[in-house]
Amino acid sequence: MSVVKSNFNFETEFKSSWITDKLDEKGIDYLENFGFYLCDKKEANASSPGFNAVTSTQLRNVFSEVKRIHAKVVSQSDGDDTDWRHDFLMLRPKIAYNAARVLLLPQKRDNRIKQFRELMELAHQAVGEDKDNFLRFSQFTEAIIAYHKVYGGQ
Repeated sequence: MSVVKSNFNFETEFKSSWITDKLDEKGIDYLENFGFYLCDKKEANASSPGFNAVTSTQLRNVFSEVKRIHAKVVSQSDGDDTDWRHDFLMLRPKIAYNAARVLLLPQKRDNRIKQFRELMELAHQAVGEDKDNFLRFSQFTEAIIAYHKVYGGQ
């Protein structure tokens, strides 16, 4: 387990090469820190998430769509790329809608779903039209959700 950083900046520390090339140890540490960040905790051993934490349900809504697209990518032959690409493009507005539903609530304006959306936008841009990049994007998303759960995301 890496040390969770108190000065974590998800935008400046993100590397698109984790999507376009390979996910390395620094990438795993980044994902761990981001999963912790989404829990809005001051300390890793705090008993419950903070007020602005992203819920598991909010993350699962996005992840279930990513896994649905993943199944299409894996089942398609090499020459047939159109179906998954359209679904992947539509993932962006679905994430935006998911975030907007939360952020429009007056008591949730500072919810960290906004930062989740911003990171997913960065990762989405890195995929382009490459199947292998999408498969790494899928793993990237899965790791965020796993670390969110590790740190007590509810």
